[in-house]
Amino acid sequence: MKEIVSKTYCPLPFNHLYVHPTNMASVCCVFRKEKENDNLPNIKEYENLGDHLNHPFIKDIQQKMLKGEEVEGCATCYYAEEHGYQSFREREIQTWHIETFRDFTPPDLENPKLEYMEMTFGNYCNLACRTCDSNLSHSWIKDETELKKRGLMDSKDDIIETLLTGDSVGLIKTGMTKRINIEKEWHPDDFKDLQYIKITGGEPMLHPDFPKFMKQLQQENVNCIIFTNASWLPKQRIFDMMKNFKRLDVFLSVDGTGDVQEYMRHNSKWETTNKSVRAWMDWSVISSNVKVSWAPTWSLMNAPYFVETCNWWLGLTEEILRDTTWNLLKTNFVYGPSIYQMSLLPTETKEKLKIQALEYIEELKNKDIAGKEHIIDMAEAYIKFFDNDNKKEGELEYYRLMTDALDDMRGQSLKKMLPLTYEAMYKIEKK
Repeated sequence: MKEIVSKTYCPLPFNHLYVHPTNMASVCCVFRKEKENDNLPNIKEYENLGDHLNHPFIKDIQQKMLKGEEVEGCATCYYAEEHGYQSFREREIQTWHIETFRDFTPPDLENPKLEYMEMTFGNYCNLACRTCDSNLSHSWIKDETELKKRGLMDSKDDIIETLLTGDSVGLIKTGMTKRINIEKEWHPDDFKDLQYIKITGGEPMLHPDFPKFMKQLQQENVNCIIFTNASWLPKQRIFDMMKNFKRLDVFLSVDGTGDVQEYMRHNSKWETTNKSVRAWMDWSVISSNVKVSWAPTWSLMNAPYFVETCNWWLGLTEEILRDTTWNLLKTNFVYGPSIYQMSLLPTETKEKLKIQALEYIEELKNKDIAGKEHIIDMAEAYIKFFDNDNKKEGELEYYRLMTDALDDMRGQSLKKMLPLTYEAMYKIEKK
């Protein structure tokens, strides 16, 4: 047996296209331009989407990976692996059934196939989550504008600059959205080799152009992965639009219950979110090709509420999904903005939460409850992530300034809504 072609290898530059709301085409959603003035390919340049895999920019990345050279734009994955966390690259290697000590078959560089596509559908979104920004939610625009006026955000984002210079009157009220060119004349060949499509946003299913795009896909041949914030009740027309995929994986981005969810995912209402989750679950029970999974994002804000949030999910699993095999999880941890990383919690709090999680794991092991294995895996990752201690000078002060400002602007209160987080983050003595 021999090792995989190189430790820098990732299958995505060989079979995948990531489309940004600006129509920019990239390797994946975590790839970063090597230089600020680098121009990524644009899908408008392509006769069909498969041309992406033969673009000189992508070809250069392919060759570097096959030679074992690092690619600067892949620094996010290298960082994760260096610090002991599973990277996006490693997850995709698993997805495409490539194992480290298994014979490796090099991809066909002459006739590449576009098998996987991810679309960040646009920044059209009804929520303004604490860890997000205007690039992925137009609901953030007003707050970002105010934060910049207060000297708390030095954004170079074109949307913010446009608003502040007054070049677009009324955009603060209406919101400026970035959207993929859905009106593009898609070719049938664009999707002929497609096996998977991943759709993110924003909130993609609320995007005005979403129905148009659904009509362009040959759903019966495609496995679809879609993320939703579950802040709205799905109508039957949504189910009807998406029922014909070969397989549909719906990931529910819910980060807490009650006030925790409403604080972190601003504009959400817990009653509606809980009903939405139930509606998606109920649909999956009666639809053999639909799988509903939970995709929480853990940060210092909701870390103290880990056990109660997991118990909420397990309760629904017991009630609705017990007789299915669907109950999966996609665990996410906040890397950025860095002021929300779990490492910023005080040492005393982190150690206390680690102990609670360890006790929770032992408790689950002794219970006959559907889906507990996935929760245990997530709890183990949660414990490990606390050790990612890369705090930077001034982050605690900046966290407090941002939190206080957003609380003031949004009529929220960390102390009232997330008391455990408040106690941890505001009892730390400033150094």
